[in-house]
Formats: sequence, C-alpha cells, structure tokens
Amino acid sequence: MKKLFLVLAFAFVGIFTANAQVWIGGGLGGFIQKNYTNLSIAPEVGYAFNSHWQVALGAGYGFTQTKTDEAGETITTTTNNLTLQPYVRFVPVTIGEKFSLFLDLCGDFGLLDAKGAYAVTLQPGIAWMATKHWTAAFRFGKIGYSHNFYKDDDKLPIDGFLLNGDLASPQIRLYYNF
Repeated sequence: MKKLFLVLAFAFVGIFTANAQVWIGGGLGGFIQKNYTNLSIAPEVGYAFNSHWQVALGAGYGFTQTKTDEAGETITTTTNNLTLQPYVRFVPVTIGEKFSLFLDLCGDFGLLDAKGAYAVTLQPGIAWMATKHWTAAFRFGKIGYSHNFYKDDDKLPIDGFLLNGDLASPQIRLYYNF
C-alpha cells in the first residue's frame, strides 16, 4: 500500500510539473505590540489551468497572544489556529507582460482552536511577475460570509456577512513558478 501511494504521489507531481504550470509559495505575517502578538505562516501550492483560471491549496498557521491586566494580575491568553485555505483564482485582465488583476474565491476552514469555523470570501488583488519564475501577489480586502472565524473589536466570534477593506495591511504572497 505504501508503494502504491508513493508511485501515485510521484505520478501526480510529474504530471503537474511537466506542464510548468505549478507554483509554490505563500506568505509570512506578524504584528507585535506591547500586549498583543500575532504571527502567521501560510504556505501554498497551486496549478494554472490556463491564463485565466488557477486553483490552489494553502495551509495557514497562526499564533496569537494577548496580555491583559485585571486586578493587578497579568492574564495571558494564547491561541493557535490551523486552517485549510483552498481558493480558485480568476484572472480577467493582464496589464502588459508583468501585471495582472485577479479575483480569488477563497475558503477558510478552521482546525485546532477554530475547529468548526469557516468563511467563504471574494478577495481582489494584483499580481506582479517580477521574473519568469518569481511572482508577488497582493490581496486587498475581502467580502463574504463568516461562521465563527473572523473576530470583531471585542474579540467575539462573528457569524454572518463580512466586509473587510483594510488597505493598510494587504496580504502579500510570494510564489515560485516551475
């Protein structure tokens, strides 16, 4: 059984890399303040069907630590999140040879501390193909539905419509194209 799985895995990788339409990459993030720390890593692998349609699967890990002072005592709250993040990317416009506009239909499915949480969002962005092999993608905001996944200002889970247009902290991803 192990040999069959290994042969299938090599065949799967060989089929995708033969067409040079596969990419690997992801993003790193962090935010550190006096009483709040947030660190994240999100590797992903993707496949381009043609110049307009792509599909990818990412796995995100996030660490959050919050410190609060109550009655002269410091209380530390730590959260670890693991998410699966599949998405489909539609690229309607290419600007020259280096830039393209895209729209991602993303799913976030929480594991670990966010078990059972999910969100489905649309995330627009722009990609810059710096070289033949390196691409940077920038996502700006999101709109969609969230079920106990994203938090509001009071750190309470929300359930329902989500609109986030925070242009001050876009998601930046780097990819290596095979």
